[in-house]
Amino acid sequence: MPATGFRSLVVLGLALSAASASAQAPTDPSTTPEPPPPAIRRWVDLQHVHLSSRFRWAQSNTGRITSSTHQWQPQVRARFLIDPAARFSVHIGAFGGSQFVSGWNNTGGGIGEVARDFNVKQLFVAAEPVTGLEFQVGGLYLNRGENTEVSSYDNDGYILGERATFRKAAGAFAQLAATVGHIGEFRTPNVFERFRHLGDLNYGQVLVGGRLGPRINVSADYTYEAGRDILRQGVSVRLPASVKLLTTLKFEAYQRVTEVAGQGFNVSGELRLTPAFAMSGGVLHIDRHYLIPGYSSPNADRVERGTRFFTQGSFAISRELAVGWYQGEAFNTGYVIPNQHRFEILVTFNPTAALKANRIF
Repeated sequence: MPATGFRSLVVLGLALSAASASAQAPTDPSTTPEPPPPAIRRWVDLQHVHLSSRFRWAQSNTGRITSSTHQWQPQVRARFLIDPAARFSVHIGAFGGSQFVSGWNNTGGGIGEVARDFNVKQLFVAAEPVTGLEFQVGGLYLNRGENTEVSSYDNDGYILGERATFRKAAGAFAQLAATVGHIGEFRTPNVFERFRHLGDLNYGQVLVGGRLGPRINVSADYTYEAGRDILRQGVSVRLPASVKLLTTLKFEAYQRVTEVAGQGFNVSGELRLTPAFAMSGGVLHIDRHYLIPGYSSPNADRVERGTRFFTQGSFAISRELAVGWYQGEAFNTGYVIPNQHRFEILVTFNPTAALKANRIF
């Protein structure tokens, strides 16, 4: 064979080998382009949707059974985006429950009649003209900082008003938030029936949040609540991975410094027993005068008032389905409370992540 023909065959063979190797090489996932987001995300950001069921049992310290019932709870939180950069939006929160401290409806199984409440409790316009500075007007969620519903307001609570918040993503300073508005209409969950009080100011709050290193978050606030002055402080500590089981420690407290003075606290810790199983427990005290005049305790209805210890936990069966419990026991309480003993078992279906992963939202 002539030399030139041999060289041509070698070149052709090398070319075919390279082409074959290229065709058989595994595809690098990092080079695979992400599919475009579904068109609905331009307009709707689905933040949270879930449906829960629970059996709740409670007994007062006089021996009366105050609850033995099966309940259900719907929750939807979303925002509607006005501009592509999401600097201007309308937020909506619709929940079960018939009042300020209630997000659950009775099914008719046990004490209590069937309820089908599902109301828009929060509806507000938000604007972030520059990064980190946000303004909100309308039916708002409460800002608790590092405090929880134990020493602050129930997670189902609501107010009307205006809020300005400045946040920083890094550094010791985390946020400064100022809120003015109206707290009230405690048995009127529908925000459209409460909008008439938007200019009736009886609530104010200034909250400062910070970071003491990468694992410690803190907050402190002053709240004016319809004639009462309340100070609150919260600290959350995330433990390093080298600490087995215990993942988080939390301390929160409040002091009511006008009207009838009082104070309370909650000390708790969270344990991650397996990737799917987490639980927490602690000891807390809420003073007997934490009541809002003419209503009830505005904090978590699981807790209300008194000194007690509690445990709660959750086991994730799948990404969407979880089962859990809450148990609380009050002690050394010298006045009548409706929940000296309380136990709940819960099932929660939360398809939010699946809806986004499947590009429905």
